[in-house]
This record gives sequence, C-alpha cells and structure tokens, in this order.
Amino acid sequence: MTTMTQDEVIIIKIGGSSITNKATEETLNQHAIDWFAKLISASVHTSFLFRDKEEQEQQEEENHATNEKRKTKPKFVVVHGAGSFGHHSAKRYGLQCGKAALLKGGSLSPPTTAATDDDEKCKSSSNSSLQKRKRFQMEALSKTRHSVQKLNAAMVKSLLDQGVNACTISPGISLPGMRAYGRSCGSSSSSSSSSTTTDTNAISGNDGSIAAMELLCQSINEALDAGLLPVVHGDACLLDENHAGILGGDTLVEGLVSSEKMKESVHKVIFISDIAGVFTSDPKINKDARLIRSLKVDVTTGEVTIDDGDGDDAAEMDVSGSSHAHDVTGGLKAKLGAAVTAVQCGKEVVIAKCCSTSAEKYIQGESSAEEGTLISRK
Repeated sequence: MTTMTQDEVIIIKIGGSSITNKATEETLNQHAIDWFAKLISASVHTSFLFRDKEEQEQQEEENHATNEKRKTKPKFVVVHGAGSFGHHSAKRYGLQCGKAALLKGGSLSPPTTAATDDDEKCKSSSNSSLQKRKRFQMEALSKTRHSVQKLNAAMVKSLLDQGVNACTISPGISLPGMRAYGRSCGSSSSSSSSSTTTDTNAISGNDGSIAAMELLCQSINEALDAGLLPVVHGDACLLDENHAGILGGDTLVEGLVSSEKMKESVHKVIFISDIAGVFTSDPKINKDARLIRSLKVDVTTGEVTIDDGDGDDAAEMDVSGSSHAHDVTGGLKAKLGAAVTAVQCGKEVVIAKCCSTSAEKYIQGESSAEEGTLISRK
C-alpha cells in the first residue's frame, strides 16, 4: 500500500443511486447518507473536524489500528450524484447528459432557420419558437438544479452532524464558462466520425470550459487549504447560451483528475456505487453475473481488459449503462469512462459498494478488501 501524506487528496464519488431511492422522486436513503458521513468523519484528517481536541485525540486512538501503516489521514473531496433528486426532473424535461451529447457529436448550438427576405412573418414565427424552446430549457435547468441542491443540503448536514467542516461547492451556473459536458478539450479523440455537427469550440476547448474547470479546482484547493471538506454535486447547467444539460458527477471527476491545478495532489479515486464493483453483466438482472476484481487500462488507447491473474484477457463485461429508468448520466458506462481517465492520469481507482465493509476499508486506506474492483495501468 502506498504511504499517504497530508498533502495528498482522495476523490470519493458516491453515486446518487446509493444515497437516494432512485425509483421515487426526491427520496433520501438517510441510512446510507449517515453511514457515509460517519465514515468520512472517522477517516479524514483531523484538521477537517470541528470537534474539540480531546474528542479528536480519542478518535485518533480508536482508528490507530487501521491507519498505522500510513503517516497521516488524507484530505477528501466528495462528489455525489443526483439520484432521485434531479434525474426525474431531467428525464421529464428531456435534458441530455452533456458529456454524452458532446461525444455523440450532437449539436450544442441552437438550430438555425433560413428565412427569405420576403417571408418576415415566417422569420418572426421561427424566432418565437426558438425563444419558447429556450425558456423551456431554462425552466428545466432551474427546477433540476433546485432538486439536486436539496440532496446536497442533506449530505452536508449529515457531515456537519458528524463534526466535519463540510461545505458545498456548486459547479453549475456558479462558474463562468462551465458547461454540461465538463472539460471539453480532448473529447474529440473519443468522438465518432459524425462529430462534424458538434460545436467546434467545445471540441477545441475554446469555449471556456477548461478555464471553468480550473476555477472549480481552484475553489476546491482553497477550501482544502482552509480545512473545509468540499462537497461537489452533479448539476444542471448550460450546454450553450440557449440549451441546458446535465453535468454528471462522473464527468466532474474526469475534470478534476485531469486539471492542472489538481492532477499532482490527487492520489486516488474511490467510486462508491449501489453494486459491489464491475460485473461481467448487470447483477440486478443476471444472477450469474461475476464480480470482476481487477481491470487493466492501456493508458495509450484507453482499452480496458479483465485481469484474471492468469493472463487471460478474453473475458467479457457488460458496461452498457444504468438499469435505473430515470438515469440520464450513463450509469456504469460513464463511471468506467471516468475511471479510465483517472488511471491515464496516474491515479489509483477503486469501485466498491455503499454501506459495505469493503468500501470502509478502501476509504480508511486498506489496499484490498473482500469485494470491489481495482482499476490500474496495464
């Protein structure tokens, strides 16, 4: 196990389906939220706690056995998904996952309408239609964002109840240039040949999204330096000036690990999910699905293969997406994409199940556990 120092950061992404009942709109899984908050309180460096010195020293003694192999406890950045707070609203209004829209080569700009000089009435009608669509998109953004922030408030409250100096960092409209597809530069390599319809500024990174992601990372770093634990949430934000979309938590993780301001300090990424890791198929549908304990990533091509320890990379896995009807951000497929980016940036990656002893061990610094999927360089 790698020895940690206080300056190193662990990003913990906890999925919305783990902390909410995704089938029922705006329903918390309070048990999971409180489990997570207690775990963070017991595992984070004590400079992020507001309990008095005696309580901190007692907590240090209680956790000494599980932390004796590393110099100090780490800093955490928490990123959480929206679950039933946001996904239902997004589905209702037809909001796209911004990253998926970019990679599919979909249009990120408002449709244009050709109007002849002698057809001013048609032109006026077209402009009116565009304005109606824009108002509908902004209504979708406003209501979806409001829903997500309710979940974020519950997460922060539970962390505060456990003595953690937690604070919200909301990425959406708060940062100039932030877009629903996150950090756009480099996305073109993953786009299909149909990407000619995609906003060229987004592909080139000239749309301000890279600078916006760096601003987000600057805010996170300043919070960490001050002893505040950042709690960032998946959000609804602009795709462009006329369209809204979903900035998913996994897209945020990709942006953080590849940013200039955080790529040196981030040591590991832990994904907390509603399943025990990556399976050969969806375990909620296929009872014969097998947990994959190790995946290897070719850092040049991004290709992912199963590491069974016997040199056999031929086993298959199904990462087609989420089995939740209201998920608009891609489920496991998006999570694995973020994991690949993290590995390519030199980070250790683990996927484990919420409320499991395995997740607890990984967050407390153990290098192995009974379950979970480890993702590393090939």
